[in-house]
Amino acid sequence: MAMVRAKKNIVSYVRELKPRKDTSRIEVRIVRLWRNYNKESGNTIEMVVVDKEGTKIHASVGEQLIKKFDDKLREGDAIVLQLFKVYDATVPEKYSADFSDILGGNLDRSCLVDVVGQIVNFGSLENKIIKGKDNMRLLVELRDPNNVKMMCTLWGCYAKQVYDYSRSNMSTMIICVIRFCSVKEWKGAYSISSGYNSTHILLNPTLEFIEEFKASLPDDSLALTNNDSSQWSVGTATSIRARFFVLNERLTIREIIDSTLVDTFITLGTIQTIDTERGWQYLSCKYHNKKVMPTTNVDADGRPLFFCNTCDKENSDVISRY
Repeated sequence: MAMVRAKKNIVSYVRELKPRKDTSRIEVRIVRLWRNYNKESGNTIEMVVVDKEGTKIHASVGEQLIKKFDDKLREGDAIVLQLFKVYDATVPEKYSADFSDILGGNLDRSCLVDVVGQIVNFGSLENKIIKGKDNMRLLVELRDPNNVKMMCTLWGCYAKQVYDYSRSNMSTMIICVIRFCSVKEWKGAYSISSGYNSTHILLNPTLEFIEEFKASLPDDSLALTNNDSSQWSVGTATSIRARFFVLNERLTIREIIDSTLVDTFITLGTIQTIDTERGWQYLSCKYHNKKVMPTTNVDADGRPLFFCNTCDKENSDVISRY
């Protein structure tokens, strides 16, 4: 691959790239750049570049060319690329992904996506051992304007960035823009996760579309919460508990009573007292655990007697069971 500084009169756009054609020249801007290593390709420079039409594509610089281009490639620069190989010119039509498409499994998980959501809950900053190395992990719950909620797993510096910001801004609405994140699947449940060095996170950025996003959110003054995430998931896998609390709409008890919808909802409440007088319990024989029937008789101490079919007699030794 050869590269020169951007200039006018460039012929091709990303959408015009064809596999096996190595004579194209395109003008692009580097929107994300990171270093990577794997056993097959060794050290590489990875980039996401975008052309004037807004179409993005992933680009890689092989290990043998790193020294030549390492000091010439900077995130945010406009460059011209030429003499490169196109291995797959297919790119998603829409990089900004809808929560419903992610949770419904409708997206190609080999492609990175951009996500915008309100942080409504975040867990504790946890230390996980990954391949023998310490790595920070944070679980975050995001919601979109339709009040659809989705789990997000952040790793390393991304976890610390979001955790520190969220802890310092508990009383404010936090809008999170996650660029170039991965779509994950575990036992049929979908979520998103930060990529290895590729993800870029913006928190409450000053952008016009962010104000529009805020205005489109439900007007419910939902407060940001910080809950222990030890039971949320295992690795990047969404647990049954997490799926239940994230994928189902949260309503108050009054809203559930008044609702005419047949659906699954969750509510959050505090147990004030337990009614042991009726409805939630029954009286049973202390010796056989079978339900007993009240009688009008009392024992010598004036205690009411109950009839047990198994004992075939009356007795006062009964206990409540739930």
